[in-house]
Amino acid sequence: MDRISALDDKVLGRIVSLLPLKEMLRTSVLSRRWRRVWTAARAFDFTGAEVDCFDVDVYISRIDSYLDQLSASSSCTDIHFIFFPGIQDPQAADRWIRFATDHNVATLVFDLRIGRPVRLSFSSFQLCRSLTTLEICGYIMPRLAAYPLGPAFPSLRSLSLYDVTIADPRTFFAQCPVIERLTVEFPDDDRDHLLPASALRSCPLLSTISLTDCTVPREPPSAGPPAFPSLRAARLENVRVAAPQSLLDSCPVIAELTIQSPPEGFAFRLDRRHTVSTLRIIGRNFPRLSLPSLSPSLRTLALCDLKITNPPALIQAFQGLEVLLLKRVRIEPGADSGIQVRAPRMRHLMVQDSKGLGLVAVTDTPQLCRLFCWGDIRHLRVFRCAVPKLEEAFLHCMVKNPYGGKYYLWKNLMQPLSHVRLLSANWWFICEGVLLGVRS
Repeated sequence: MDRISALDDKVLGRIVSLLPLKEMLRTSVLSRRWRRVWTAARAFDFTGAEVDCFDVDVYISRIDSYLDQLSASSSCTDIHFIFFPGIQDPQAADRWIRFATDHNVATLVFDLRIGRPVRLSFSSFQLCRSLTTLEICGYIMPRLAAYPLGPAFPSLRSLSLYDVTIADPRTFFAQCPVIERLTVEFPDDDRDHLLPASALRSCPLLSTISLTDCTVPREPPSAGPPAFPSLRAARLENVRVAAPQSLLDSCPVIAELTIQSPPEGFAFRLDRRHTVSTLRIIGRNFPRLSLPSLSPSLRTLALCDLKITNPPALIQAFQGLEVLLLKRVRIEPGADSGIQVRAPRMRHLMVQDSKGLGLVAVTDTPQLCRLFCWGDIRHLRVFRCAVPKLEEAFLHCMVKNPYGGKYYLWKNLMQPLSHVRLLSANWWFICEGVLLGVRS
């Protein structure tokens, strides 16, 4: 017997767990010793069962056969991970959930990428005490009644729902008392998917949340204010929030906030009470943005595809900034243009395709280490002695011959960067500078 075959079944099971399903099953023909080794694996991705299978019934029966063999094997006790491909057969899905329940599965994935949504039964989850990670795509979450034995998901730490409709969010999340990471992407259709903030009141350990395509409605006073005592990171994409300031105020320890495709009128203020250190706002169709705030805790600010109402006040409001990213940022018509970068702590400055913003003047950034500018270089100016610690600068101009042959303008931009250790400029700069230098 070779050395690998002499290993314990548990060790071999961990090895074959790394293989795709097709290769995992092929190990059974190596020898009599390997005939049942695959049943000791701790991770199964059953998407491989659909290879060369165009009949749904055959596809389902094939997976059922694999599960029957696993159930009959004494080596198969605890399974760490199972990925089930999505099917539109709720009875088969219920059987597979029961299998996961019986084998103490910790991570379970149901992925229905195509077809109409299917209502998924959760009666089998009642005894699934070991489930810590659950990911479901393309199903309808029915109303859940309170279980006599306690929550349906007593150990669930991470929950991801994609293209999922939740019939009763409040009752559903009450079954997840220890959840820490939550991702919910509602179907991108014409319906208004409501997710009341009070529905998550039963999840006090929630630290990371990501919501897409839903509405957080205004609730009656009887519901009480929202409360997220442990929330550290939040991402909202195309989410309409009736009271965004109240929602933000209910997150006393939040450090990272990402807002993508905010609707018109989405407004909030950051002040000294808030602990947000990273703020990302990514627009769509250039919505109007106002940031009349004073937040000393903010360290990273990224703005993309937005119109800013008061650019000169942007840096003044966030004097603690260390990283600033401006990508395709414009000014509101009639507003003062340009930004004067005077930030004592700023270490990274990135400006991309933001000529509609006006002049970006780097005047006083003693800690700046990296400068990135991509677009019309004529809208960037670096003052002498403004960047004593600058180590890297990347300048890529999208306008050919930007200074029209005026060498002194090119020199005014590059001279303050003469001490930079790593300097990259595109060929339009280099060719123009060399040619004009020869002429002079």
